[in-house]
This record gives sequence, C-alpha cells and structure tokens, in this order.
Amino acid sequence: MAFIKVQKLVRDEDGNITSGSAAIVETQYGNFGTYHAKHSVRERLGKVLYLSEDKKSGIFQSPTRGITEYNAVTDTFAEVERDDPRLAGTSLFPDPEIHTIFGDVYLLLRFLENNQILNVLRDTFPRKEQYERHICHVLHTIIKDGSRISCENFYIRSFLSHLCIDVSAGTLKSDTYYFSYMGSDDMKMKFFKNFTSYMKKRYPNFASACYVDSTPLPNDIVNNPFNALCSHGVSCTEVMCRLVLILDEETGIPVWYDIIPGNVLDINTLKTVEADVQSNLGIFLNSYTLDAGYISKELITEICKDNTKLFLGRMPARKGFPYKECYNAVKGMFSKGKYAFVRAGHTYFGKKLEKVVFGVKVFIYVYVDEYNASKRFRDYLIDHEAEFEKMKDKDKDWEKVKGGFFTLISNKDDTPKNILIDYYGRTQIESVFKTSKEYLDLLPLCKWTDLTVRGKLLNDIICTIILLEYRKFVKATDKGKSVSDIFGTASAQMCAMAGPNNVVIETANKQTKEIYKMFDIKQIPSLNLEEFTKDMLL
Repeated sequence: MAFIKVQKLVRDEDGNITSGSAAIVETQYGNFGTYHAKHSVRERLGKVLYLSEDKKSGIFQSPTRGITEYNAVTDTFAEVERDDPRLAGTSLFPDPEIHTIFGDVYLLLRFLENNQILNVLRDTFPRKEQYERHICHVLHTIIKDGSRISCENFYIRSFLSHLCIDVSAGTLKSDTYYFSYMGSDDMKMKFFKNFTSYMKKRYPNFASACYVDSTPLPNDIVNNPFNALCSHGVSCTEVMCRLVLILDEETGIPVWYDIIPGNVLDINTLKTVEADVQSNLGIFLNSYTLDAGYISKELITEICKDNTKLFLGRMPARKGFPYKECYNAVKGMFSKGKYAFVRAGHTYFGKKLEKVVFGVKVFIYVYVDEYNASKRFRDYLIDHEAEFEKMKDKDKDWEKVKGGFFTLISNKDDTPKNILIDYYGRTQIESVFKTSKEYLDLLPLCKWTDLTVRGKLLNDIICTIILLEYRKFVKATDKGKSVSDIFGTASAQMCAMAGPNNVVIETANKQTKEIYKMFDIKQIPSLNLEEFTKDMLL
C-alpha cells in the first residue's frame, strides 16, 4: 500500500505552500525484527505545489516527471494544465519574455520630437487614441522600407505595442475607421495649418515661391467622383484621378495637395489650389514653376495681369506658341561661345528672347543641351542614314539639334543660366512623387470609398513630409548612409518588458551606436514607459 510522505512543509499566512518535499512511500507487512512493517521510498515526488486536506493527493514538481498530479488512493499520475486553479500564485508558468524591435521606432520618434513635428501631430490629433493610431500608421508606412509587412504585424513586432496601448493590433490590419476620419476636409485643414505655422517659424519665406505639378493616380475605385477616362499620351487610356502637389522651392517640402479629375490641367486648377491655400492657410503664392501641361493662353494672360506673380514653365510646341520661330531666330548663334554655359556636367547654348505671345509680352529662353543633341543625332544617323541623306539642308540642321532643343517661357527677366537652374529645381517635385509612389506605396489606391481614398492620401503626404525631412537630415550628416541603411541597422536592437513600466533595452552593436551618435541621441539601457509615454504621446 502506497501513501504520500511529506517533509518540511511550510505555508505562508494565506495558507499557500512555500516549501516542502514529498515522496511515494510503500508499506510492507511482515516479521522485520522489532517491527511488523517497514516503509520504503518508491519514488521521489519533489517539491510540493499543492496538497489535499487528506494528504492523499497533490501536485508536485517531480525531478523525473515534471509538474504532475499524484493520487495515492488510485496510485495514478495525471497531467496538470497551465491554468489549473490549484496552482494560482505559484508563478510556475510565467508569461514568456517577449522581445520586440526597438531601435528603428525609438530613433524616428526622437527625431520627430527634436524637430517638433510631434507637436504638429499632437495638435492635429488631440484625442489620445486617434493620435496613437496615427503614430502607428505613420511609423509603419515609413519604417517598413517598401516591404509588404502589414501595419498589424509591424505593431506586434515593434516597441509600439508597449507604447500605443490604446490601439488594438487587430484593428490595424484593415483600418477603415482610421482612413475614414483622416479623409475629412477638417483633418486635412488642421494638419496643414499646424504644419505651415511650424514651418514658417523655421523658414519665414516658406511657401512664397512654389513648384506646381500633378501626377496620375490610376485606380479601380467604384463611384470615385474624381475618376475620369483619360489619355496621358497616345498609346492607351486609363481611368484615373490626378494628385496636384504644391512644393516649396526653398525646402522641397509639400505645402498643399489636391485631387482633380483625370488629366485636367489648366489655369482653373491653379486658381482653385491657390484660393484654397490662401483662404485656409493664409499663404499667398507669388511664384510658380510649372510643367508644360499647365502652360496655355489662359494661364499666360491671367498671370501676367498680376504684376506680383511670376511663372516659369516649359513652352509647348503646339499651335499658338512660337516654338519653331524661336529656333529660326537663334539657329545661327549655336556655335558662338558667348552663349555657352555649363550646368550639371552638360554644356548648354542659352539665349533670351522677348516675344509677344497671345498679346502678352513674355521672355522666352531658348536652349540646346549639346550632349543630348549630339547623342540623339548620332543614334538617329546610325538607324536612318539613307533617310537623312534625302533631307533638305535646313531639315538636316534641325535634326542635328532637336534632340537637345527646348524652350522655357516666363515673365521673369533673368539670365538663361539662372532660369534653367530655377526650372530644373522642379526635379524636386518629381522626386517627391517618386518617394510617395515607390517608397511609401501611394499606389495602387486600394481603398474603396472617396473618404478612405482621401484619408490614404493625407496619411501618405504626411509620411512623405516626414521622410523628406529625415532624408535631408541623414544627407546633411555626410556619413554615406541611406534611410534604408539606418532603419535596417537600428532594427537589430531589441527590447523587452521587465515589469509593468520598465522596458529593458539591449546593448547596441557597433553599427547602431554610430547611428545614435549621428543623430546625437543618447543610448539608454532602459526606460520608464510611463514617463516616455508622457513625452511622446501626451
């Protein structure tokens, strides 16, 4: 017959077992000299975790069986579940220590704090839950670096899961709620008012001179009022709307954006956007650098009525513009050195002409990029030598330069070199479009209502602004690192919760330490979550 023998059992004030061991003991009866029975240990049960009042069963931490239940009446063992109420308070099954990615999120949050952009976001999203949700989406959009990780999974794997506790991970997977309230005009207005106020403190002339351009946004969104069947060329047509972007010349940062139907590009587009910026943000635009699609009779006559506004754009070759006339006026000067200058490694011919176009006096700047003209002429001759031989001499002369020939039109009186430098500043806006489309996944527009489309656009424009500022800072450090390098390196630093408010942070490796130094951010072994939350989120 077997029974449980318990030794040195100790209980606390609440009756919980704190120590003690036990064994299965068998009793044998017979003639054993002085005694008629003897006890022998059949198996050691180890530490006592729970013991019934009659001491005939209990739960033990056996050295051979692990945590197990033994019943002496039936002489049987049974498995014990993790949530067995008899083990409550024993801490035998602690929650596993979860390590989350720390470095990338921490560095970006500190950067936004140091540049006061967090203040802009706090003022835009005064409700704590909305602010936390916005932080999750913004950091995910920027840090994911073109990967396909969802916002939900990014949150779970990140330090954000400890920081933004008012956000449920499951709601981030398809956040219709977030993109719906982001799509309201009020939210767009609040952000740009706060952001413009902040930027004017840093740059007093912010948004006085701007680049304006638009980019197509193809999509299959049902009932989108901005969609139209458009042709951006001659090869195909597509359903699209267009994103119009205003970019500050000095900083290269977006000032405002709007959505227009299809490929509508005219003076009305500019007037509408200008009126929005003026009435909502108090910004008076006085200089436009435009793509050729905007240059028209209406635009030239309208802007030139106002002596306070300047415009610069690529002059189209279509009817009504003196494209060939300008070529004929300067073709005899192409070889003269007095009109030559160098920009970005290319040698240009440049000549300023004064012309009357659509009844308005303007300046037309005529250029030939000698490198492009020579290369394209050479390529043409290789493939069309026989065709070239049959041409008239004047057509041969035109063919020789047309690959590098272009004209700019403006009401600004300056040198051809300075005007070209101003115009090529427009490449900044193309870079912004590329950043939004490729790095931040602006396309495809995958939301299914007008409101959520607008919300997605506002989210991505905010992310574009932050990323451009981040890139500018990284480039200024002259360390030869890219934003992708920084996020990838910093993501190697992990953290884990060590108590309700304490986050323990891994020691940074050599590469991560260099990044901390580059950002002038102090490395810390741990942080108090409550205090950090007050700094970042309140």
